[in-house]
Amino acid sequence: MGESESMDSIDRYSRLFESINDPALKSSVRLTILISLGMNRRLNFSDLLKLTGSGKGSLHNHISRLESAGYVVTTRYSFFSSPKVRVEITQKGREVVKRYLEIVSHI
Repeated sequence: MGESESMDSIDRYSRLFESINDPALKSSVRLTILISLGMNRRLNFSDLLKLTGSGKGSLHNHISRLESAGYVVTTRYSFFSSPKVRVEITQKGREVVKRYLEIVSHI
């Protein structure tokens, strides 16, 4: 690879890393949530509890952080009189997952 090609790759990766450099993404739990939602589009809170191994309060905080950043939306509903929370990835969240996986695939 020539010097010019190497610089192009560095520039491309720098732009990719900058695009996922959001403080809301500085957690492996939040990345796990986003990647899981990227693969499934929406999951229930209970599913995310199992996937992440987090406690309820901790998971709620992570989801709130992602929702505030616009990566996910939550919907509260009742199922046989039991309150449930569904978490769905947004278009912005899908774009971040795509960029993140692009970076990982080049490693």
